[in-house]
Amino acid sequence: MKSAKIVAASRSWFGRNAGLRPRLVLIVGIAMLAPGALAVLQAISSYNSSMRILEQNLAQAAQLSATEQVNMISSSRDILTSLAAQPDIRHGEGPACRRALQRAIGGLDQYSGASVVDAKGNFTCASSPTRSGVNVADRQWFISVMSGDGFVISDLIVSRWLGTWGITTAVPLIDDDGVIQGAVALFIGLDWLTRRYHSGNQTEDTAFALLDSQGEIITGEAERSPVRSPLPSRDIVNEHLREHLQGGQTQTFRARGHDGVWRLYAISPLLGGRIFVILGTPVLTAIGPLALQVAWGVFTPLLMWALAIAVVWFGIEHLVVRWITYLERITSAYAAGRHSVRPERVSAAPAEIRSLGETFSRMADLLSARENELRDSLAQKEILVREIHHRVKNNLQLVMSLLNLHARRIRDPRAEVAFAEARSRINALATLHRRLYESESLQEIDLKWFLDDLCAELRRGGLSRGRNVELTVDAPSEVIGPDVAVPLGLLVTEAITNAYKHAFNERDGGHIQVQVTRDSPASLVLTIRDDGTGFDTAASSHDHSGLGRSLIEAFVRQLRGELETRSEDGTVVQVKFPTVVKGAEKKHVHHGAHHHPTGHNVTEVHAAPPAEPPAPERTQSA
Repeated sequence: MKSAKIVAASRSWFGRNAGLRPRLVLIVGIAMLAPGALAVLQAISSYNSSMRILEQNLAQAAQLSATEQVNMISSSRDILTSLAAQPDIRHGEGPACRRALQRAIGGLDQYSGASVVDAKGNFTCASSPTRSGVNVADRQWFISVMSGDGFVISDLIVSRWLGTWGITTAVPLIDDDGVIQGAVALFIGLDWLTRRYHSGNQTEDTAFALLDSQGEIITGEAERSPVRSPLPSRDIVNEHLREHLQGGQTQTFRARGHDGVWRLYAISPLLGGRIFVILGTPVLTAIGPLALQVAWGVFTPLLMWALAIAVVWFGIEHLVVRWITYLERITSAYAAGRHSVRPERVSAAPAEIRSLGETFSRMADLLSARENELRDSLAQKEILVREIHHRVKNNLQLVMSLLNLHARRIRDPRAEVAFAEARSRINALATLHRRLYESESLQEIDLKWFLDDLCAELRRGGLSRGRNVELTVDAPSEVIGPDVAVPLGLLVTEAITNAYKHAFNERDGGHIQVQVTRDSPASLVLTIRDDGTGFDTAASSHDHSGLGRSLIEAFVRQLRGELETRSEDGTVVQVKFPTVVKGAEKKHVHHGAHHHPTGHNVTEVHAAPPAEPPAPERTQSA
């Protein structure tokens, strides 16, 4: 039995031809997207929360510094109030006044000095020596004190007494009559503020500076090269100073310093907003642990996603795909006709695959049983068909024997020739049926074998009438079917019979050659050539009434061929007809045939005989 070749569909990663593994990987990937995205969002949310906490901590540090300054201002007010109540201070001059001032600020680094100023703005007493002629009558803080303010804080100024930057706090000196006689002042130097903040920010990358309300740097930071400065540009500082002046709260922002490092900055007011402190810490230092935490939060779901896909990939390969591939090989063996193969290895497979393998085994058993039944049935039919061909051959030989018996009683030469031609035609059919039941395949006949046997029978048929006529065959070992062999054998018989009848009328012998050549992969050329007397082409072109000519044309039509007859040192009959080469697909086209009840094609030749027996002249059928 012939089996159709199974062509497996090509597999791809996408589309309808995608395999099981890509589909499951896609499903798992989609299923893992939701928890993965949730984990990433949680990591990002945690990072944002940590950044807000970091900004709040930096702002609280700046505000804590501001609170310290507020406490320092409050303590300076208490000191000034206490000093203003002492008689030595109210007297305003002398060593006792100086000692009182020195005792008040002794051990307090934030105060650079203390002084007593009279009503005209002249220094009358100080904690340290002063230059002569120092007058502060034009200072705004002194004017405010003389105007009756109970406690005054100046802007950032340069002390005319000490010659350094700082802030002055002062309270009025009031006599017993309630008249303001001058002021007691404390000077808070910026050197202490600078030291105070630098002591808490010792790292090289930490930014610190004190600014005035215009954004000018008023600490030692101003002496550093602008290229190496950790502070941002002045435009950015002024922008956030304006926001602070509008909102009145500590501002935090991220910016790049002059040294190219990104930092998180906080600006907070000091001493009532008269100066500002700016603190900055590198972003990488501040958020490095946070970035690591976020990276881990993002990497973890990705790792889980990759592990899930790997598990699915190898799990499907181990549990499903390799068994499906194995069963695919088994079914391919079944398709090739190897029904004895059994999927024995599926005993170690999962239950579903094992059940499928058992189903394949049962299917193979049923196929084997059915194939055996068909083989037995086919063998029986072949035996019956061979027997039919054998019986037909015997019946045709019986008919030939009857014709031979009648021919012995005939004395008319023309009738004797007609009987010989009939025997030849019947013998051609008998030879065909004999070759069919003797061949291995009832549907295939070897062309050379058939023509050799047919011509041998014709040589023994008595057509030569005592003449020495040589009949040779030159044909390839081509495989043809009965639908070609029947009209071909009758055509060869008719052409050879005509050659025997007409080619050698005036001679004692001659030569007839039957030749078959392959013209193309789809056609054969039959040539029957004799070296006889030939024929008149002009006269024979109008003669189509001969029985031989009619039969040859009928057989050519059945072969779907093209007939050419020419006189060429004798007579040449050439027929080109289509037939495929051995091994190619055979297309059996039955022209002029009907289906016999036994299942075989019996060819009938429908050629009308002439009204009267043809004359013994040479016709154009040879």
